[in-house]
Amino acid sequence: MTTVELMDKYAKETHEIVKQVIELWQQEVIFSWRWWFGVIVTIITWFLWIKFHKKESRYRLLTAGFFVMTISVALDAIGVQMGLWSYRYEVFPFIPAYLPYDLALMPVIIMSLIQYKPHFSPIKKAVIFGLLTAFIGEPLIVVTDIYKPINWKFYYSIPIYIVIYLVAYWLTKRENFEKLDD
Repeated sequence: MTTVELMDKYAKETHEIVKQVIELWQQEVIFSWRWWFGVIVTIITWFLWIKFHKKESRYRLLTAGFFVMTISVALDAIGVQMGLWSYRYEVFPFIPAYLPYDLALMPVIIMSLIQYKPHFSPIKKAVIFGLLTAFIGEPLIVVTDIYKPINWKFYYSIPIYIVIYLVAYWLTKRENFEKLDD
């Protein structure tokens, strides 16, 4: 078989597996308590941020938050595709990532840490965030059977969380963006 034929064959096989996953999701996952948990966590997390964030810093924080969301979904999808971990009760079955974690918990926690005690060392905050997320956050979603590490240890996540936090922090400290020239 040629490369193109193999790629077409694998694409078709992938599509069939995705169809099976969506059927399982429709029959077993949607409206289960774990599905509702993800939906409620997402809503409550954003509600709390909207209520308590510093309004004058909204756009700086959201810049950091959108970075965190983007990198979190991308890294999560890569991890799932590489067989490092899996999710069993996704809110949406179309993206191989746990969206309540990537689109709510991660960005909101990081944005909140950035605005809380802004003069506290960002490196110390990043390390604390990395340790707590890796050794408390991840094990909690393992206990609920939402997340299953396959070829991954919790401590592998620490440097990733630290770097994500520090880049998000750096984004909030940038001066105004340059204007685009016509």
